[in-house]
Amino acid sequence: MRKIFSVLLAGAFFAASFGVSAEAHEFWVNAEYKDGLLKADLGYGHEYPDPEPIAADRTHLFEPLKLITAEGATEMAQTGADNFHYEAAADLKKGDYLVIGNYKPTFWAKGAEGWKQADKAKYKELTKADATYAEEAAMYAKLVLNLDGAEGMDVITKPVGQRLEMVPQVNPATVKPGQRFPVLILVDGKPAKTAEVKAVYAGFAGDTKDGDPANEYKAFYGRTDLKGIINIIPSKAGYWNASVEVKVPYADKTVADESVLVSRLTFMIAE
Repeated sequence: MRKIFSVLLAGAFFAASFGVSAEAHEFWVNAEYKDGLLKADLGYGHEYPDPEPIAADRTHLFEPLKLITAEGATEMAQTGADNFHYEAAADLKKGDYLVIGNYKPTFWAKGAEGWKQADKAKYKELTKADATYAEEAAMYAKLVLNLDGAEGMDVITKPVGQRLEMVPQVNPATVKPGQRFPVLILVDGKPAKTAEVKAVYAGFAGDTKDGDPANEYKAFYGRTDLKGIINIIPSKAGYWNASVEVKVPYADKTVADESVLVSRLTFMIAE
């Protein structure tokens, strides 16, 4: 387990699917801030919260991680040997912040030759066969970062413009296990009605391995109301990962059948 997650989790307790469809990778962000340096990991894989090296032919699918403050966005730089690790110098004071990541819209198609990174026309070109299904996949990740015991809402309750976005309505630092944590789900800037939301905490699945059916179990499940609000109820203290998936018909069916959007929010719940 990387140091970023270990330090972040310890501090909290002291204070208290693709492409998307093809391989079901999750996408999340871990981050910590200390002595003027923000360190963050882009998680892309199957072993939340531990990040994995990103395949060389997929690194181009990700935008650099960004720090969001009241003053705006700061792009972080990929640093060191791990291609999922980012850093940025920042003079951050007590307050609430976000660290976000975006997986660029990418076409994936499936047919007789399996999954290919392609739209329908490209699949035909590559395999000489017709695709039976094609999607435009996009993923979005967001982490709530509270420094020095902050419980405010200066930054985290404001949308940042992700196509599918999870927007906290309160600071999770004020939420205790068993209480409601309201989150607004937006798709194309509008409330996502009756969208399915799932959440787990780090360690929920124990030491299960990739492919184990137990990995599909969740600690929370619910649907948004007609205003796009979901009240996530974290059952225990820990490092939580909530996700939502929304499918939108693709306008040009000769290119793809639908857009598959996944957004994930990571946050700490203290005792």
